[in-house]
Amino acid sequence: MDFNNLKYEQEKILDKIFDFLYGCALHDAVLQRAFIGKKAWIGELKEPKKELRKYIEKVMNKEFENQDDHDKFFIKTANTICIEINKEKPADAKDVFSFGNAQKLINMAVKHVYSFCFYDQGLREAFRYCHCPLDSIMVNEVWDRYGKRFKKKARKERLHDRSFFCKSWGNEGQEGNTQPVFFEAPDRYKLFQDAIKELTGEELYPLEFDYLVWKEKKNV
Repeated sequence: MDFNNLKYEQEKILDKIFDFLYGCALHDAVLQRAFIGKKAWIGELKEPKKELRKYIEKVMNKEFENQDDHDKFFIKTANTICIEINKEKPADAKDVFSFGNAQKLINMAVKHVYSFCFYDQGLREAFRYCHCPLDSIMVNEVWDRYGKRFKKKARKERLHDRSFFCKSWGNEGQEGNTQPVFFEAPDRYKLFQDAIKELTGEELYPLEFDYLVWKEKKNV
């Protein structure tokens, strides 16, 4: 048996698996009105995929020491993905790939990878610091649940202001530019993730909250 060739074939298979995960996550990131206009060209770009894979590999290798360490790399990844996609945008493209698109791409890719825990619970710890994907359904769910459980605290924060917390994400964080314009997450994104941490406590990870909410909604 040619073991060198076998290793090459295994690497090709891993590449194809990641291509599949990336395609699924990208579909969610630009679905419907999240990104208006032609979209197929985005999936053909190599650099955004490469950046996302770096992040996923750091997650799976448990390289993040704490939440702040993770979040800094998350923002760096989101920023680079936006830059790489927007600078290749064709002349007839109607939309800008925004922070909202980037977080959905990253977080949905992580959500797909988390499914490996179905057979190996030992992998769960790797996802401790990962974020919950943000979309209009999850934003409204968090707003409703947080308001009911933490009424007094919600009044002091902007979680009492539905027009702010639940408004469309549109081009949040990018505003038509191809250069880095955000060095940390937009305020609403941070507010969303912090609220989820309070709702879940120590026992549940933010990413797992997404699975549970969608399961509940399907059972309604």
